[in-house]
Amino acid sequence: MIEHLDNMRPVDLLCDDDLLHVELTDGRIVSVPISWYPPLKDAMPVERNNVEFMPTSIHWPDIDLDVTVVSMLLGRQASGARSLDASGKMQMGTRQ
Repeated sequence: MIEHLDNMRPVDLLCDDDLLHVELTDGRIVSVPISWYPPLKDAMPVERNNVEFMPTSIHWPDIDLDVTVVSMLLGRQASGARSLDASGKMQMGTRQ
């Protein structure tokens, strides 16, 4: 997987109230629930849109949050993340 990191560079993103969509250099778009990242979920739209693209991650300076592309691809949620269980109820996530 290491040899493919250049293809996993984030180049663009869209963040709405439900999902974080990240476009990678190879054209893939990775989408994950925004609830995986509580600081991002709680941020104002202007804070969500102020981003810095790093070689393998995204940084939101206004809320001091970093999310790696690898963590998104592996489904790793931030500590304290909330996700839906099978019944549709919110459950506390666990850090992986």
